Amino acid sequence: MSFRPEKQLKVEEWWYLPQLDKLAKLNNRMEVSQLAELDHLCQSVLNFFLLNPGRLISKEELLKEVWRMTSVTDGRVARVISILRDVLGDDVKSPRYIETIPKRGYRFIAKVVEQEQLIALASDNQDEPANAAERKINRIWWVSLTAATLLLGLLASWIFWPSSSVMKEQAPFVNWSPVSSLDGFEYYPAISNDKKFLVYSYKKSKAHSNVLMLQNLENHQVRQLTENDLDDFGASWRPDGKAIAYQQLKYRELCEIRLLSFTAEPGLSAIKDELLTTCGQYSTSTRISWAPDGKSLLFGSDENNSQRMTIFSLDIASGNKTQLVLPSNSGMGDFTARYSHSGDKIAFLRDVASSSVQIWLMDLNSRETSMLLHLKHSYPGDIAWSHNDEQIYYPARRWGIDSVNVKTAEQKTIALTNNQAYEIALGADNEFYGSIGRYGNYYIKKFNNPITNPKQSAEVVFKSNRSERLVEANPTIDGPTAAVSMRTGLPQIWLFYPDGRQEMISHFESSVAIADMEFSGDGQQLLVLIDQEVWLFNLKGQAKRISTKGQLVKSLSWGPQTNSVFYTINNKGNWQVISYQPDIDASPSVYLNGFDLFVQSKGSEHQLKRSALTGEYRLITSQGEETLSTEAQNLMLAESSTFVLRENGIYFSAVNEKQQSQLFFYSYKDKKTLPLELVSDLYSTRFSLSHDGQYIYMIIGETQDLDIAKIELKTIN
Repeated sequence: MSFRPEKQLKVEEWWYLPQLDKLAKLNNRMEVSQLAELDHLCQSVLNFFLLNPGRLISKEELLKEVWRMTSVTDGRVARVISILRDVLGDDVKSPRYIETIPKRGYRFIAKVVEQEQLIALASDNQDEPANAAERKINRIWWVSLTAATLLLGLLASWIFWPSSSVMKEQAPFVNWSPVSSLDGFEYYPAISNDKKFLVYSYKKSKAHSNVLMLQNLENHQVRQLTENDLDDFGASWRPDGKAIAYQQLKYRELCEIRLLSFTAEPGLSAIKDELLTTCGQYSTSTRISWAPDGKSLLFGSDENNSQRMTIFSLDIASGNKTQLVLPSNSGMGDFTARYSHSGDKIAFLRDVASSSVQIWLMDLNSRETSMLLHLKHSYPGDIAWSHNDEQIYYPARRWGIDSVNVKTAEQKTIALTNNQAYEIALGADNEFYGSIGRYGNYYIKKFNNPITNPKQSAEVVFKSNRSERLVEANPTIDGPTAAVSMRTGLPQIWLFYPDGRQEMISHFESSVAIADMEFSGDGQQLLVLIDQEVWLFNLKGQAKRISTKGQLVKSLSWGPQTNSVFYTINNKGNWQVISYQPDIDASPSVYLNGFDLFVQSKGSEHQLKRSALTGEYRLITSQGEETLSTEAQNLMLAESSTFVLRENGIYFSAVNEKQQSQLFFYSYKDKKTLPLELVSDLYSTRFSLSHDGQYIYMIIGETQDLDIAKIELKTIN
């Protein structure tokens, strides 16, 4: 059961804001400067305290009123109280908020005072935590969309960091109003120029393909436009409103840019569907943008480089394609481009190395490109030009919409909302449309390893109402398993011991992106990739940064012993493998040049590396080097696969022909790739092997729901 105070409350230095259902700290301008990020359960317990200040509340009452059961252990109640104290900065010995009454229960002792309603305000310039730079991890949702949207979860470069200021201005709080409400996923919204029609992609369930849906925004009638076993993405209205361009995709087999033409009014007339051009068969989903004159359009394709997407322009009359941009070599390339309303510029999104994104500009007259902004805190799926071409809008962290000035690179929050948008489209002068909701929830499941253990088993190791996105099994028999969980509302590193103990060893005060983890051979140290920086934790939670602050790090690995660490960095466009020895604490040094992936086996001398130039994977053995089979090469993707090297072969994650995440095994002996019957319907590449190789821990995803919604502002600055 959820408890929610109806009025704003002053709680010591915190404010409870009912429109956000969160505690917040305000700056001296009464703008939100910090939010207490809690999961639904912890927030419900806190709200119950706020509604009952000063009253002794027994554990039994909490169990009955909040958990709605009596079988939850006292230990679980105590853990929630511990999380609340940690978030509030409370001390169990000298409490200011929650007092423990031994053997009786708890009392909320902080003063709770009702306040007059305030304007919801935004501040996006909080101090960074001492141990990692703050960043929102919206990219995880985009990676989850299927293999067709694989690219949308990869990272952007730290190189050439832009200088920009964040303007602290009042931002209104607005609610998203539902526009579509189908069961399943509605995304990729596009609005016709006359603002009468909406087109979007729709996936009813994992068993269905993505189709295009047309909705009349005046009478709300809905019509399905396409129907086949392929996936249709990225629809865009031609400026005259009489046709829609879209991408049709069958991953690794077919990619086409097609045109749907209406003989009369959309939704009431016949449709003609024709091919405009093809795109690379390894392309991921793209968004299409029409030039204002309707004579050309933009789309993304990998046809000139199977490793990276790039932006193409298609001339409709001649059918000629032109590659506009050479993408950076540090990631999957460029995936969304938008014409300005004047048609003389384009803005595009560049992915660089797996957890952030850059907004770039191109002047179409001079063909000059420049990076406008590196987004550390969000990974938007789409952007929108303002009507006067002075601003670019994008969905931001913490359920907001931000803008960046194309001339000054100044940022500001223009709205706080009641839900997270993953992409936005500009409607009328003061309207935004967006995809809101939650794509999936992820949890940890333990399977038998079919290569070494034929006895079938599958058990849920840990599952909460917040996603668990990483798991790392300990290489020793009595060591803890590490997992990244959102159970506190923020990603934190947890250790799960064989005796049932659970310990949180990180204490991040704001959102961070934890991209990878690996235990040392003795199981006593944990290498973690946090906000593109390499950190070394011991089991007590003590940590130090290994990599240089500001470096772009993509992959990490322990050496065969605990005295060596390897990680890859991008140094002015050149990928390097860096070696570091924790025992002697010497400065990191260059180990290899020209490779963006390096993985070392703990139990053998095998190493795996990938050429940043050619994308070729090479296996290093005691006998020398060899190239992996073509079958394995085509499946592997360094930016999104997990690789585990054992004495007999390589376990790795990839996307199968059904666009599911699946584990594969590459045998050193016969050079063959064997698909394992370990599959996640939602995109999730992370897995880990037990110390003896008998079991595999895998992240499994459950589908949720996405809808198209709209917000209206009085003004958009």
